[in-house]
Amino acid sequence: MSIISFKGFSYAGKIVKVPIIQCFLARNASNKNEMQDFDIVTTTAENILSEKEVEAICDKSRLNHGHRNMVNGRLPYDKPVHRYHNTVKYKRKMYGRYGDASNVYPGLAWPTAEDLEDIREYESVAYPLTIQEMQQNAMKIIESERQAIQMNQQKIDNNMKKLNGWLNEVKEKSAKKLLEAQQAKEKKEKLIEEVKKHFGYKIDPKDDRFKEMLVKREKEEKKKVREEKKKVREEKLLNYLDSKAK
Repeated sequence: MSIISFKGFSYAGKIVKVPIIQCFLARNASNKNEMQDFDIVTTTAENILSEKEVEAICDKSRLNHGHRNMVNGRLPYDKPVHRYHNTVKYKRKMYGRYGDASNVYPGLAWPTAEDLEDIREYESVAYPLTIQEMQQNAMKIIESERQAIQMNQQKIDNNMKKLNGWLNEVKEKSAKKLLEAQQAKEKKEKLIEEVKKHFGYKIDPKDDRFKEMLVKREKEEKKKVREEKKKVREEKLLNYLDSKAK
């Protein structure tokens, strides 16, 4: 048996030699996804390899058959290999990707009567409202949000108008508190001086006698203030009664 020249491979239990041009042309045909006829120059007709044998020898990708077909844009398998290959989902996927080359009946891509019933039941529960009702609800939500924003903006505008008045009130209250604190301090100092004069000699403010006298004078001062307020109220009441009598 004569052997063609160039490169040696161990194939099918025997040593065969494949012209390098045959591998090169087979790879080009695989990349272009098209079948081509090649004229192989050999010395003996019985040493000519088939296209699949050449492709198997020249393939160095180490991919399995299905993955190699996917890389080259071909249908992964000519017939079902795994159990899920017989499912409707898988067949629809193959038809969507490879079209008529998938050998899948196109009508399988459409849902069946049972599928349509399931879809209607799901939509009736998940989306009970019609499109018009959903649109009306969406418009109501948008309108309520717009009104809330408008009311909030109006409230901000009104508060900004009152800001100066609030600032004046805060300043007045602060000044009033400072004045009251100053008056209370002066009043306290006055009481201390009066207590010192009561004893007639220098006495330690921490002394118990001094503290007792100070508390007594504070109570007398508070009583005096209450009597003055009572007198003012009585005068206002008398004036009111006199105005009513006239």
